[in-house]
Amino acid sequence: MNTKLATKEIRFNEWAGIIKSCRASGLKVDDYCRQHDISRDAYYYWLRKAKEKALLQAGFVEVPVMEQRQPGTIFDTRMVIKTGNTELCINDDTSSELISRVLGVMGYA
Repeated sequence: MNTKLATKEIRFNEWAGIIKSCRASGLKVDDYCRQHDISRDAYYYWLRKAKEKALLQAGFVEVPVMEQRQPGTIFDTRMVIKTGNTELCINDDTSSELISRVLGVMGYA
């Protein structure tokens, strides 16, 4: 067993637990960090590492380039999913695998 890899995984799980605890607390990050004697910089470092790991686990998905729609062209949207400034329009031709992978990545965007 690779002890360095095991240590890294244990440390990551601890960080993930802190991040989940912070989000579940309903507190602002600064308030949570102050109450738990955690540096704000450390928290955001751990968050960045968790996002990087999630993206690596999700893998990359090739998104086909769609031709520019001409004004007045109809795109039969069945569902729109919005997160932040990102909008995902889905129609009947969108594969379930593509939807699943894009949603996985959007959750960490």
